[in-house]
Amino acid sequence: MEEKLIIAVCARPELYDTKLVMYRDRAVRKKTWCSVSEEVGLPPDQCRKRWKSLRDLYMREKRKELQRRNRPEGGPCKRWKYSAVPSFLDPFFSPREMNGNMDASSEDNMKRKRSWNEHVDLEREILRALQAEPQPLPPPPPLSETELFLKSLIPMIDRLPPMRKGALKLKIHSLVFEAVSEFM
Repeated sequence: MEEKLIIAVCARPELYDTKLVMYRDRAVRKKTWCSVSEEVGLPPDQCRKRWKSLRDLYMREKRKELQRRNRPEGGPCKRWKYSAVPSFLDPFFSPREMNGNMDASSEDNMKRKRSWNEHVDLEREILRALQAEPQPLPPPPPLSETELFLKSLIPMIDRLPPMRKGALKLKIHSLVFEAVSEFM
């Protein structure tokens, strides 16, 4: 049942990704917990409590693992049986600041992790943008009478030889210039 719950939550980032706008929308989260509830077969409140418990346990396990890695002796460790399943939470996991002397290599690791998290966030944003429905372009404004008239001349002008075409363009331009200058 726990694995089923973890997988159901994994498919719904609005339940764990604090950067999403939907994460802050209680109505959306409530609907999402109802759909998780249907999938898992437990009431929504129970799903939410069980998820919180599983998430917290996963975070504790990750913290213990980080502490074990930082110790020189290492030592054997008993792993939680679901430790690999909620790994989708890793980009959202940020270990608490430790009091004490932190060496430069662990600071570099934290910088790398932050950089990696930013990279993952960027990839998620790109994926969301690609999956979003493209907005249709607004229709172009209707052409004026002048534009329609000038467009109607194009096929006839295109049939002329280049020299005649250039001369005609010059004549049209001078006629328009004269009309505009008389008007002003």
